[in-house]
Amino acid sequence: MKDSSVTRIAKLGILTKLMISFLTIACIPLLVLGYFGLKNQQETGRRAVEAVAEMGEQDIRSAQAIGDRAIEDSVLALDEKSTEAIEVRTVELAARIADFLYERDGDLRMLAAMVPDPQRYLRVYGSKLRDVIVQGPVLAPEPDWTVTQAFVLWENPENRLSWRNRPPYDFQTESRQLYKEITFVNPEGREIIKIVDGRISEDLRDVSNRENTYCKAEDYYAHLAGLRRGQIYVSRVVGAHLKGWLYKGPEGIKVNPESAYAGLENPSGKRFEGIVRWAMPVYNEGERIGYVTMALDHTHIMEFTDHVMPTDQRFSAISDAGSGNYAFLWDYRDRSISHPRDFFICGVDPETGRDVPGWMSEKRYKEFKASGLSLEEFVEQLPPFAEFSQRNKGSKEQIEAGRVSLDCRILDTAPQCQGWHRGTKNGGSGSFVILWSGLWKFTSYAAVPYYTGMYRNSKRGFGYVTIGANVEDFHKAANATKQYIESAIKEKGAAMRATTEQTRASIRNTEIKSRNLLSVVALVSALAVVGASVLVSLSITRPIKRLTDGALAMSQGDLEQHIEVKSRDEIAQLADSFNAMASAVAQLDRMKSEFVATASHELRTPIHSMLLAISGILGGYSGNITDEVREDLEIVEKEIARLTRLVNDLLDLARIESRKIEMKKSETSVHEIVQTALEEVSGLAAAHSHSIRTSIPQDLPNVNVDKDRIVQVMINLLSNSIKYGPDQGRIAVEAELVGNDLVMAVADNGYGIPSWAQQKIFDKFFQADSIMSQRVGGSGLGLTICREIIQLHGGTMNCVSPLPQNRFSDLLTAGERKGAVFEVILPLNANDESV
Repeated sequence: MKDSSVTRIAKLGILTKLMISFLTIACIPLLVLGYFGLKNQQETGRRAVEAVAEMGEQDIRSAQAIGDRAIEDSVLALDEKSTEAIEVRTVELAARIADFLYERDGDLRMLAAMVPDPQRYLRVYGSKLRDVIVQGPVLAPEPDWTVTQAFVLWENPENRLSWRNRPPYDFQTESRQLYKEITFVNPEGREIIKIVDGRISEDLRDVSNRENTYCKAEDYYAHLAGLRRGQIYVSRVVGAHLKGWLYKGPEGIKVNPESAYAGLENPSGKRFEGIVRWAMPVYNEGERIGYVTMALDHTHIMEFTDHVMPTDQRFSAISDAGSGNYAFLWDYRDRSISHPRDFFICGVDPETGRDVPGWMSEKRYKEFKASGLSLEEFVEQLPPFAEFSQRNKGSKEQIEAGRVSLDCRILDTAPQCQGWHRGTKNGGSGSFVILWSGLWKFTSYAAVPYYTGMYRNSKRGFGYVTIGANVEDFHKAANATKQYIESAIKEKGAAMRATTEQTRASIRNTEIKSRNLLSVVALVSALAVVGASVLVSLSITRPIKRLTDGALAMSQGDLEQHIEVKSRDEIAQLADSFNAMASAVAQLDRMKSEFVATASHELRTPIHSMLLAISGILGGYSGNITDEVREDLEIVEKEIARLTRLVNDLLDLARIESRKIEMKKSETSVHEIVQTALEEVSGLAAAHSHSIRTSIPQDLPNVNVDKDRIVQVMINLLSNSIKYGPDQGRIAVEAELVGNDLVMAVADNGYGIPSWAQQKIFDKFFQADSIMSQRVGGSGLGLTICREIIQLHGGTMNCVSPLPQNRFSDLLTAGERKGAVFEVILPLNANDESV
């Protein structure tokens, strides 16, 4: 850490260092003195303010305690009142359902007393109608019952106090048949009479075969023979299970649109359809001649709970399961038979007639997977209400399959199920509160006192009704009282704080005046120090800045530098030395360039002569030579050619560096540049069995360049791709217009270039692979010359290796991305930078 701080300080400029030093020396003593003076003053003010604030806080705490007690008493009173009201409503709802079911017993007894006759049965069928609420908006707007509504005003002023009036609920309704069918069955189980869909049906079946019953799930015929005269058989709810899918969104649990009906969450889903069947023996002159049956449309039972709301709204056309305020119904075996989400209702598989097992926890489902049993067999052997806890999470596989019906006996993620079962065990009613999904939920329960048929063996009768409500909805009046008390406390607190603030403001004003005085003194001192440090440092840093700029220019190749000297101090001596050094370096660079140019020029003549002489000997002008001599001379010829290339490269580089190269620019076709370069390297490519493809758009505009120099660049890049890659390689030449720039690329699938060498390859005499360069005769100057030529055109040149993603896919070898791509970027309207 210490070294890092030292390093950061070392990087600061001289001006910054001088200013920091001067400010430290001048201002620290003044700041220390002011700090202790202000601290003493603040401490005195703080103690005075604390004394005033403590007195006010004591008053507020007393008022808060009184308010909290009042709110607590109000909440308890409302809880007791709401609890009692919802419990009574639950019991009344259960009694209404029981009365409705007993009415069905009366219908059955009436039919059993008749002589079986299709027309009589049809008249009874047609007369049994009941209104049901159909899905749709309420015709009249639902009022806010939290305040007095004057839909009908009082006549007598003595009735005015707390007058409340509700308009009638005007839901959309339709009359629907009570029964899906009425039948007469002979003792052998054959249907003799059947009334379905408002007509006498000819589709008479043998109901002793379960396959011929509703959803292939009814076994009522097996119970008929055991009925005594006057006894009634009543079935459980039978209907096809509907699938439903739940998911958790930002706002909580949501229902997929593909699911079955789910009230406001999914009003367009398919509705659950089921029946409850009644049956009774029919006698004629003391002889049993058969049985009359009625299949009640289960919709009429769901109507009792589907629209009940435990809030001030009371009833709703469409339930909202997501709100947590709704009623639902369970049968005597704790299975859901009415719920705002129809896919929670237990049903059967209509293909097999077998019960669809209910939803269970992930833990229990894993036990089923390990058991080797079918899901139906596993559920049958489960102990009911075992290890129920909200810590259990629902089976994901059942959720994904949409099989989430609610069977309280195995729904071990919902401990309230166990509470309902226990509370209705002896036919009782009651309520409790449970923390569910992060909210306190009130839930009431009441057994349905219907004891006909098999239900006479269950003290909870037909089943039980439950109503759920958010506890917070009970406390609206208490919350209003709470807001009033909190508002009064807030006002008193505001007055106390205003007094405290006045005291604090007075003390703060004194502090501000002292601080402002100290700040003015400190600011004047700091400005004086800054001014002095600026004057001193500028006299030092300006010459140093000029020296730095000159050195930077030299490092970038501009050697003609001269620093103006206006003083006679040490900085001036340093500037004189720099000027002398710059002149010497520039002179040396000129001598070097002239030497390279002269030497290269002078070497060309003897090298050319030697090359002609060797070529003549190899051509037979000096007589026959042996194979050994020929082999040696070919090596000499090859090396002379290599030396020629090196000399030419040195000469080109010397001319470029000395700015003595002449650029002959003209409007040139990109196709012509590429084609000329390809013709030059065609022999070399054929010798190494390379294939070259081009991708040049026909509509590319011409570029203003020195054609021969750009061709030289393309030849060099193509030659490198051929020579520095394995034989039978593939090369791609592409060109495109990017903005106002022409981009030409040469890519190959060769060995590639290491990442550390991709910038150095443009340096003079650099060779990433010296062995390969010796084999192919490289000088290490080609890419340097290419870049200099491109820069003289105002462009840039870069290299990427391996081949970039999503490009040159045809150059991949066995799926491996190697090779390299060289890009030449030329502006379409480049300025002429040649000398």
